[in-house]
Amino acid sequence: MTAPKTPPTESLEDLFGLLEVSPFASGEVLRAAHKALMMKYHPDNAKGSANEKRAQSVDQAYRILSNDRERARFAQKLKDRTGITVGPYVIRKLIAEGGFGRTYIGEHTLTKLPVCVKDCSAIEPEFDDVLVQEAKAMWDLRHFAIPAVRDVLHLDNGRLALVMSHIKGKTLEQVVEKAGRLDPEHVAWITERALNALMYLHHHGVIHGDVKPQNIIIQPEHTLVLVDYGLAVVKQSSHVASKGFTPFYAPPEEVAGQPLLPESDFYSLGMTMIYALSGSHDHVARANVPSHVPPEMCDFIKRLIVRDVLGRPQWDKDNLFEEIQKLRVDVFGRSRSGMKKLPGVD
Repeated sequence: MTAPKTPPTESLEDLFGLLEVSPFASGEVLRAAHKALMMKYHPDNAKGSANEKRAQSVDQAYRILSNDRERARFAQKLKDRTGITVGPYVIRKLIAEGGFGRTYIGEHTLTKLPVCVKDCSAIEPEFDDVLVQEAKAMWDLRHFAIPAVRDVLHLDNGRLALVMSHIKGKTLEQVVEKAGRLDPEHVAWITERALNALMYLHHHGVIHGDVKPQNIIIQPEHTLVLVDYGLAVVKQSSHVASKGFTPFYAPPEEVAGQPLLPESDFYSLGMTMIYALSGSHDHVARANVPSHVPPEMCDFIKRLIVRDVLGRPQWDKDNLFEEIQKLRVDVFGRSRSGMKKLPGVD
């Protein structure tokens, strides 16, 4: 049997709409929708050329979407939004794909300035309200180490997208892949700046929920930005698993499906420190701090990666930001690195 032909790109958005179903619809839902709409628009039941054309379109949409191979091909094309305009933004380039959907570089049509557009189509529609509430919690956050929320928009398929400031730079993972393991003093200042950002987020009731080397952007002049923050509630509520999910960085409570706490971010940061210090995911998998790391820094990391969330430091008792500042002075003899060259960046 010949597979149904996928219609031109410009009509792709209409297939689920023609059947009046969600992109997440099961085969049973597709069959029921097809049957109901064919009864409504079939020429034997409804007069008029418009109804006849609608019946043909509904039937074609069903034949495509009920074929697993064609539906997968259609879904892949549907995901790519490069070149389309969403509100005042033109989507320019796909840069990442994860549990929420796809992330693009976009451009404001008037200012021509770049933005980051996070297509959240992979989140089930019933969690849209949760997504909006999370966006509201992040709306007024302003900190040098986190991107700002610019907008929340409906895409042409009815799903939501978050627009955030675009952050240039290399991820910590890219830096380590290029340069190998980092000097402990570099990891110390990276940790200090990450804790500064987490202290701000946690103070405002926002949990990052996905601290890992891929979500730390290293910029010139020894600054960094934590990206992909604040959607932990949506991620857990909708049971969306990130395509690039690395369980080594996820705290045990997240793996067990339990609610995340600020201390959950500490665990992920500790594992990220191990990666930067070792240059190896194998060390992270074993939660093994490399032997060349100064004892004071080793002890600091071990406190962060305690498996029991209640056994980790807490802000009301332990100011980790001040502790890492003191550690830099005690271990390296200075609180500033003096712009010491960072391999892979400088």
